[in-house]
Parts: sequence; C-alpha cells; structure tokens
Amino acid sequence: MSDGTPVRTASSLLLPVTRHGVPIMLKVTSDPDELRGGCLMTLWAGQGAARVIEHDKGALLLERAVSGRSLADLVYADQDDDATRYLCQTAELLHSVPLRHPEQMRPLKSWFADLLASPSHSAEWVQNCARQAHSLLSAPQEQLALHGDLHHGNVLDFGTRGWCAIDPKGLYGERVADFAALFLNPDLADSQRPYAISPHRFEQRVRLVSSHAKLDAVRLLQWIHAWSGLSAVWFIEDGIVPETQKAVADLALKALS
Repeated sequence: MSDGTPVRTASSLLLPVTRHGVPIMLKVTSDPDELRGGCLMTLWAGQGAARVIEHDKGALLLERAVSGRSLADLVYADQDDDATRYLCQTAELLHSVPLRHPEQMRPLKSWFADLLASPSHSAEWVQNCARQAHSLLSAPQEQLALHGDLHHGNVLDFGTRGWCAIDPKGLYGERVADFAALFLNPDLADSQRPYAISPHRFEQRVRLVSSHAKLDAVRLLQWIHAWSGLSAVWFIEDGIVPETQKAVADLALKALS
C-alpha cells in the first residue's frame, strides 16, 4: 500500500509503501551502479545497512527509516564528532561482511575513470588529485567490498536498529577509500552551511577516523585528496563550480606537506 509521495532521483524511483502495516521502501532502478548496490545490500543482510526484504531484478523492497534523520542532522546540531564516530561504526559493520565474488562489484579504478581521464587543460589542483589517485590505485591495500558513497546523507536513523547505510554503489577496492566521501559532507548537499571546509573540523575528523577505523592518517589524507578531485570532475561535468572539493583538497594537501 502506498504510504507517501514517490521520489524520482537521477537513477531510481523510490516509493514509500507499507506491507502488513510495516513501513518499507520500494526502489526501482535500471542503473548499473544502483543494481550492484542492491546486490551488496542483499549480501550485507541488514548488518550496518537497511535490510533487503525482497529483491527481483531491478526492484528492491527495503526496510524504511521513518525518523527522517540522517547523520547530517547531527552535524548541524554541533555533534560532528558523534556523526563521525557513527560513520566509522557503520563502515566497520559493512566492511566485516566477506565478499565471495569481487568481480561482481565495480573496480575502484573504474570508478575513478573520469578523474584519471581528465584533460591536460584541467585546473592544476584537479590534475594533482588525478596524479594522487593514479598513485593510490596503482598499489592498492586491503581490498574489499565498498559502499562507494558513504557520507552523512546516506546513513539514516533506523530507531532501535541504530544508524544504517543506504544507497551503496557496489565497489571493490581499498578500504581506506570508503572513508573519503565523508570529508566533503554534508557541504556537498548544502554549501550554505559549511562544515567540512573548516580547518579545525577537518583536522578533528582526520584524527577521529584514523583512530576509530585504525587507518594510517597519511594514507587517509591521500585518499581524501584524490576523492576531492573525482567529485570535482563530476561537478564540473554538471556545470557546477567545485568550491567545496577544492577547499577540502587544499586542506588534505596542506596536511600532507
């Protein structure tokens, strides 16, 4: 039974429904990234992510969060440290699920194709990010299934189940890379309320993530630098000036120097 207004995104149709009185979400897509993400959510079986109730080709019935809260709300309530910890806890749950068939996921190098192929007339800082990405991708470490878009807006409050991830892209690559997107957010969704570009907050996030996720801080900064460039290329393709991405790339590069 329909239980809300359908939402059409760039890649999917989302319809809030109820089943036996329980709120769920019907997601319909033909997008390859979303289809892989659906397979990954099925594999996760609710561990750190919304549960998949049923799936069939391009349709998923998902557990639905009804609180309306994401980790972005914690950031805007001056609880950024808590939001960062919850992101790390969610990532730990997702990354602990073994992947038997890595070939079913999209290689991280393929995900970075737009940045790696950026033209020579691109801004120098974007070219620097591309060189960083090439170096990292040439010698990957600790590879596993990645969410691929793990940030504040994609981790929702599921009540007694806690904070759970939605909307994975289904990638395979270095674990550290899955923590890079959070450093650009929630600013990419709302640049009028800048948080990610604060030098103090950036430094604190690096400390927290490297500590909680047991990551090498230098490697983390390198992935943040590379990911900022990838996100920038996508913004540029859409005709949007990548101000947040440049600011975060500069912060990462400064911390590395």
